[in-house]
Amino acid sequence: MRELVVGVDLGATKVLTGIATIQGNLLSKVKFSTDCKQKNATEILDNISNSIDKIIKDNVTIRDRISGIIVATPGPLKYPEAIVMDSPNLGWGQVFLKEELSQRLGRPVIVDKDTNIAALGEYYFGQGCQYSQLLYITISTGIGGGIIINGRIHHGSNGGAGEFGHMVIKPDGPICRCGRRGCLEALASGTAIAREAVQLIKQEKGQGILACSKGKKIEAREVGEAARKGDIKARTIILDAAEYIGIGVANLVNIFNPQIVVLGGGVAVGLEDLLLEPVREHVYKNVFALHKQNLKIEVSKLGNAVGLWGCIAVAARG
Repeated sequence: MRELVVGVDLGATKVLTGIATIQGNLLSKVKFSTDCKQKNATEILDNISNSIDKIIKDNVTIRDRISGIIVATPGPLKYPEAIVMDSPNLGWGQVFLKEELSQRLGRPVIVDKDTNIAALGEYYFGQGCQYSQLLYITISTGIGGGIIINGRIHHGSNGGAGEFGHMVIKPDGPICRCGRRGCLEALASGTAIAREAVQLIKQEKGQGILACSKGKKIEAREVGEAARKGDIKARTIILDAAEYIGIGVANLVNIFNPQIVVLGGGVAVGLEDLLLEPVREHVYKNVFALHKQNLKIEVSKLGNAVGLWGCIAVAARG
């Protein structure tokens, strides 16, 4: 009986491979660090196929019980061909990801954008299929999203739906990695929060944040720690990010009228106590009364493993 799935969560700095039952019982996982921008796609794909081979060899009795291999990748991703196209996170131009991995592994591979797969994981496992209209927004190094409509991923006409991080929120804002100004990602991602903190420190105005860094690279985590300790400058950076996120989420709520918005990613999960309530306040203040009825805004219940859970969900729903 083929009741197992291999899931691969491909990120810019790490790859997490796991094997699980379609009911959601994770049996084994392997993680390895990588730097997609410093290594070519061929090397990364070889590493992924090797990690899949390893996890199967380590569990040799389950080889014939695998129903599918699911891969979550940063976008943009042309769908259903699964061609990565000019991905800023991976630093790849055009890579035929599904075709390349299927050839290496000698079996079919399902590939989708990581935020789409995460959204399905939230719908299926995080929320127990309660909400058929769900938006998932990941706030991490960058910002992206996935759209669930009637319990299914909405891909758009060619796979490009869900690039929430590239809504322009502030036209005269900082330059985004995509080349435009004032995108949500450029204003409220972990990278943006860290950038604001570093600028303060250069102006000798962020000493509380600097103290929390203890000589390490300053990231959103250190800004959050300083804010919790009462640092006003750090608190302002977090509240500014929350306002931008709230504006973006309000726009999406007015467009899609979802039942629930789930915030995921390292920044959303790590700074939940500082971000969630301000985001909710901004959203509830800026959406139509109709859209606000019974609207839920929550932080992911699946944490950093949401990509693997999403891979399992792809297989579980057939």
